[in-house]
Amino acid sequence: MKPSSLTPKSLARRAAALVIVGIVGLTMLFYALERASLVMFTDGAGARPPLRIYLTLFVGLAIVNLCVFYGFTMWARYARTHPETRHLPVWFLLAVLVIGGGALVTSMATHAGYLRSLDAMPAAPNMGYVGFQVIAAAFVLVPLVLLCARFAPGYKRPVPAVIPD
Repeated sequence: MKPSSLTPKSLARRAAALVIVGIVGLTMLFYALERASLVMFTDGAGARPPLRIYLTLFVGLAIVNLCVFYGFTMWARYARTHPETRHLPVWFLLAVLVIGGGALVTSMATHAGYLRSLDAMPAAPNMGYVGFQVIAAAFVLVPLVLLCARFAPGYKRPVPAVIPD
């Protein structure tokens, strides 16, 4: 793909597709993590979750990584070829990233404490909790991609040096 072939419409379509595929990958990842933790809590430390849980976890992680790296490459290429593009302020991206990360970590700690307090462990993960984790992780990954592309080497075109007379 030529850098000049990336138009605002094609960027929006590709970004939307990446977000959708990334959400599917995050859902697979967090569902498998939650399922593995339920098996561990139920059967104790020596439990061995089924292989399909680990395969789901790996495939979800691979999908998320591919989406993040392709999104980073695509946004960096677009920003280089369209230097007039306006960006969200760094403080706003950092605020979204910190709030999303804090919500994700806090929810995981709270949920683990909740699971420990139960007498009978549920057999299946709560999809509402998995959905919350997916949304919180998306609020971490999207600003991270935008920030990384902005501060990556080669983002700005080199300015030719002015030679004094």
